[in-house]
Amino acid sequence: MYDFYFDSGTTNTRMYVFNGKEEPVYKAEKSVGSKDSALSGDKDLLPRELHLLLEKGCAELKIGRESVGEIWMSGMITSPNGIVEVPHITVPVDLNKLARNVFVFDEKKFFKKEIHFIPGIKSFPAEGKITAENVDSINNMRGEETEICGIMSSFPASNSASALKGNFIFVLPGSHTQVAAVKDGSIVNIVSTITGELFKALKSQTILASALEGGYEKIDTEMVRLGYRNLQKYGFNRAIYIDRSLLLFTDSTAEQRHSYLEGVLNGGVLQAVSAAFGGKPDKNPKTQNKAEDKNRTLKKLGEPIDMYICGSENQFQIYKAIAEDSFPEYSVKRMECGSIPFSALGYKAVFAAYKTIR
Repeated sequence: MYDFYFDSGTTNTRMYVFNGKEEPVYKAEKSVGSKDSALSGDKDLLPRELHLLLEKGCAELKIGRESVGEIWMSGMITSPNGIVEVPHITVPVDLNKLARNVFVFDEKKFFKKEIHFIPGIKSFPAEGKITAENVDSINNMRGEETEICGIMSSFPASNSASALKGNFIFVLPGSHTQVAAVKDGSIVNIVSTITGELFKALKSQTILASALEGGYEKIDTEMVRLGYRNLQKYGFNRAIYIDRSLLLFTDSTAEQRHSYLEGVLNGGVLQAVSAAFGGKPDKNPKTQNKAEDKNRTLKKLGEPIDMYICGSENQFQIYKAIAEDSFPEYSVKRMECGSIPFSALGYKAVFAAYKTIR
């Protein structure tokens, strides 16, 4: 029997097929996601397209439908614009809690089988009631929780996501950069931010377009640090405009201007992380008395907390440059992905835990 796992996001879906030994034997992807379902207004679009992807996999593997075992999915496929909406579960969330909350849905029209959906997760105000004063405590992710389980299971000293010991921060860069605080294998808090999507908008839809023409291969770490320092000094609006001044009044290169903007955008992520996870005192009198869930912070124990950047070498260099200059409470390291993506590793971890508690 072959098990099928779909990592389905806003715009793309990746399918992985595993044999009876849970070894990956096939991978395919398709440019379809929850965004297409939302824009078309067709609720059948996603299950139809993903079922076609499954049929393609069966054909190329030369197996019949009788050889299709379990079907698993995670990501935006569990959102209101997915196949079925699955509520987020609230942190703290460890591997077993995620497995216990897997939602099984009998899809009768296309797959004609049960589908196992891995739920997304969210943080929630300690007060329990959402108001304008505490809405900043809410963060959410769909799909990244599965990747984080895969990341935790990748540590050399850990034979499973639940066996990981210590305090860690995992940064997953992307259109929406998601950050997770982890204590002893449990996700205790998350921070959701916009980065890649904002970079794309600034590059294509604003006066900064000419300053950001072309691409770049390497990061200029000094320009990254300058971007963050100007964010601290002038705020976001002025800091990003300075990138245009670099074009007009200096001999800066495209690489330097891109690096500068990366410093502004990703420096903002680190500010959010520090505020949410602890490390720097909150001097705002309006929020000092706000109820706090002490389990959601990562207290400094006299040495830096390991922060793993789960992305490219350039993304690692960006965060490392800013942290070395302005966030000594974090020791920035890179978590490299092997031959199996973190999402697929996470599926395997959740799948195994689900079988144990079932």
